[in-house]
Amino acid sequence: MELAFGAIAASQVAPQAAPAEGAIELLTALLAVALVVALVAGKLRFPYTLALAIVGLALGLTGLLPAIELQPDVVLFIFLPALLFEGAWNIETPALRANWLIILLLAVPGLLIAVLIAALALHFGAGFPLLEAVLLSAIISPTDPIAVIALLRQLGLSSRLRVIIEGESLFNDGVGAVTFTITLSILLTLLQPGGAIVANQAGVIALQSLWLLVGGPLIGLGLGFLVTRALRHIEDRLIETAATFITAYGAYLIAELIHTSGLLAVVMAGLMLGSYGRRVGISDSARKAVENVWDFISYVVTSLLFLLLGLQIGDSLTAQALAPTLWATLGVVVGRAVIVYGALLPYNAIARWYRQRRPGAARGRPIPVPGTWRPLIVLSGLRGALSIALALSLPITLPDRNLITSVVYGVVLITLIGQGIGLRVLLPRWPGLHDGHDGHDTQAQRPAEHGSGAISKPSTQAP
Repeated sequence: MELAFGAIAASQVAPQAAPAEGAIELLTALLAVALVVALVAGKLRFPYTLALAIVGLALGLTGLLPAIELQPDVVLFIFLPALLFEGAWNIETPALRANWLIILLLAVPGLLIAVLIAALALHFGAGFPLLEAVLLSAIISPTDPIAVIALLRQLGLSSRLRVIIEGESLFNDGVGAVTFTITLSILLTLLQPGGAIVANQAGVIALQSLWLLVGGPLIGLGLGFLVTRALRHIEDRLIETAATFITAYGAYLIAELIHTSGLLAVVMAGLMLGSYGRRVGISDSARKAVENVWDFISYVVTSLLFLLLGLQIGDSLTAQALAPTLWATLGVVVGRAVIVYGALLPYNAIARWYRQRRPGAARGRPIPVPGTWRPLIVLSGLRGALSIALALSLPITLPDRNLITSVVYGVVLITLIGQGIGLRVLLPRWPGLHDGHDGHDTQAQRPAEHGSGAISKPSTQAP
């Protein structure tokens, strides 16, 4: 962590301070700000992740903290693997299996449709070249529901709705990153002098796309299984806890090393260890220690990430990007509405047909999603860390790179703060959001999930 923040802060500290000292000072200051904001937000029953983003934005606009350039490697290697692993570790796997069809529809074909709709808005409305529009759309289409999950937990609302929203995001982050990688590869090929994609290159791109989608999950499942089998012979909570940490980052590193999706590898490793590993490999004495360590890691990483996102956006907003940002926001909101309503209508039809054909079957059958949840699932499509990281990772030789990154900052700002605050206002008054009320929830919730404003974890806790 110190090395990562050294990359952020080395150029911002006073000349007499060593880079390591500057990194520690900056990290301490950010954590202190995050702690104060989280305490105040808890008293006000306001999502602390949104509060952190707002405070970070204010600090970035006023210049009270030195300008901080958030590096893409820090987000993609330090922050996202921790958050994805913790979310996959804690998600209720029986509930995930019960809702796999709607999650799959939203995360894979739904995301691709959303990318297409936003790209059309950017191409015809904002005037981006078509391939650049697709690239930008791939950056801003994956969702980041951390703030929404924290809010649903804080208010004690439906656990099934949380599973659907978080399950979708766990997988559409990886699918979105794959779409971004493929589109960027095609665009850079075409930008070369005399660049054109011939038949054999098209075949290679198709195979690479398949490998990105399949290789990451295989790596994550395989590594999670091997670690689980190894842990069966170990009865040491420190070693077992360290093994989960190594698995999270090891899955990402191995997948990236063999050129497949590190994010999907982390998700599947977390699911494997959180279900099979927790039940078979991790000892009873270590289970609580592992949960506590990942709770702490998730809290620290989430706090720093949202504060840094706000600072980055506050430092980088430009008036030039206003019109393209509005078109991009319109595209992602319309695309989100189309995929949510477009996926839920056939899903509910399948669920009702299945219930009529097999009325006695309860286990594993699809359950209709209440119609009152649709607007909330649309609003839950906040954008965040992955979008910023992908934008920052664009090569400097790419035409319109600065404009693209500014548009991404604007879309993240509007969706994160605008939709987040809108959800905070609507959720307590929205009908049918409590467990067992139109949602057919089968999960038991921990008592901590019904707290009265304490700092909430950003992901779904296993009962």
